[in-house]
Amino acid sequence: MSRLRYPSIAAVFTLVFGIAGLSACDKRPINATAALSAPGTPAPAFVLQRYSGSDSLRSTDLQGAPAVLALWSTHCPYQTPWVASFDSLAWAYGPRGIRFVVLADDTPGKALDSVLARSPWRSAVADIGVASGRLAGLFDGSRAAPEKATDRVEFVLPSFLLLGPDGHVVRRAFGPAISDFRPALDSLLNAASVKPRR
Repeated sequence: MSRLRYPSIAAVFTLVFGIAGLSACDKRPINATAALSAPGTPAPAFVLQRYSGSDSLRSTDLQGAPAVLALWSTHCPYQTPWVASFDSLAWAYGPRGIRFVVLADDTPGKALDSVLARSPWRSAVADIGVASGRLAGLFDGSRAAPEKATDRVEFVLPSFLLLGPDGHVVRRAFGPAISDFRPALDSLLNAASVKPRR
């Protein structure tokens, strides 16, 4: 009968800090887009508290018309570039029948209220869901994404998904690259009978 040998505490700490050190020294550029659901796949299912109202915002609520889903937090870096791009798209395409929905990775309260009160896109979005720190658990596909030699896949906010009427991902983007959604939005509007909002 053999005796099990357990590593010493010092060995465990050395291993943990060694792995952390390797991760911190990884100088490859981050590929934030690849962490999101791939085009052609269903968007992750979610049920979140609505920012205004006591009912829930569900992923199934987005089906039936194209939608731009913004995954965001009040602590997101690069606020100004993506806000300008998102604001421009929301005002240009919202009246034409594209839904713009923001999922905030914040908890309800004064901090979120204050930022949303100053947000130029606030009145252009159809819905706001409050995720309370759950966005990574719902949308982070970095572990399933294949690791590439030239970059590393990480889930970073703000990120965006363009969904078709069936709830499948059409395009995905990180930060101000959301402006690249325009051709796909035009294509969706041309291909589907999207009714403008009144």
